[in-house]
Amino acid sequence: MGTHAAAHRINCGCGQVFELCNSGHVIGVRVFTLTPITPITPPHRPNTRGALPPKAIADMMWGENYAENEGNLTPMTSLLVPYIPLFIVLTICGVGLTLGHVMLLARHKEMESEAKLPRQIALLLLTILSLVLVIIAAPLPDSTRDQILTLMGIAMSAAIALSSASFVTNFMAAVMLRITKPFKVGDFITVGDLFGKVSARGLFDTEIQTEYRELIAIPNATFITQSVTVARSSGVIVSTTLSLGYDISFADVEPLMLEAATDAGLSDSYVHIIELGDFSISYRVCGLLTNLDSILTVRSELRHQLLIKLHGADIEIVSPTVTRHITQSAEQKILPVSNDAAPRENTVIAEEIVFDKANQIATLETARDELQAKLQQLKELNSAAAEMAPVEEKLAHTEQVLKDLSQET
Repeated sequence: MGTHAAAHRINCGCGQVFELCNSGHVIGVRVFTLTPITPITPPHRPNTRGALPPKAIADMMWGENYAENEGNLTPMTSLLVPYIPLFIVLTICGVGLTLGHVMLLARHKEMESEAKLPRQIALLLLTILSLVLVIIAAPLPDSTRDQILTLMGIAMSAAIALSSASFVTNFMAAVMLRITKPFKVGDFITVGDLFGKVSARGLFDTEIQTEYRELIAIPNATFITQSVTVARSSGVIVSTTLSLGYDISFADVEPLMLEAATDAGLSDSYVHIIELGDFSISYRVCGLLTNLDSILTVRSELRHQLLIKLHGADIEIVSPTVTRHITQSAEQKILPVSNDAAPRENTVIAEEIVFDKANQIATLETARDELQAKLQQLKELNSAAAEMAPVEEKLAHTEQVLKDLSQET
């Protein structure tokens, strides 16, 4: 009879298995211990993307109440929770910019553009700050937010670098012009070939109105790189030139020219000989105009009065493009009858009028230096205060006059 083996396994449910082996008359027992496999749990990774989950934002805003009401939140509410800080910042920034515009600019429409400059700069900085706050409050990952801010910085740097020759230069020139104040709105200025009256001053350009009623915007950098001629409010010299023949005596024409300048509305008039040409003598007739509002009219009137006076005296004005040929004998000379021996009265010294401010400042600075030296000597000699008081008083008065004169236009 052949041997027949059979095995039976019994699971006891405690991690052990009994195996009964029946091989003929022998029964064997083998015990197996089963070790349970522990499931692998992935490690907890913190949220490094920067965007907080809705529950975290709700916990920060509502505290412990969120745990009680978490089940009552709808999916739409959970979706909108991350955007609540953004909505708050947008509201605050919008209200702030609106109030800033109203308080700084809208309520001061009558204010000149020069006075608006600090307010415009403040509003610009407020706008940039609001934009940065919106980006920070947006529910974006930290890496994305950093990239946006970096791109903004790069873009602003590139814009400044690319436009430094125009945008930044003109802006900095505007700031410099506000500090130095070489001219103001309403002054007559000459820049290059342009002459006109300043009508507005902006962040990047200055507007002038020319004698042809044109409005021209000049970049502020132009006033830094080029010379600017400013007509003083206390008066300017109005002049014109003309040419007369050598057969006309200066003593005969000077009174006519001075009379023409006076009739044109000028004071302290004078006449200069500026060139002795091949066929004519060039004269410049000048006079002081104190009312700058009529500068164009007076310039024209001066030429008009010269024509009237000279033509009335049968004196021909020589054209530079036409040469007058005179047939004369060998004994005749092109010399006028001289009346120059007569003394000239009430002669006006042009330099005293034209350079009056420069002369006054030079004289005052010399007097100031002398007073400072005298005061220093008194201090070294340990003089009494009664001796130094008059010198200090004169020095203070001189410095005040210098300050007032330097601010005069």
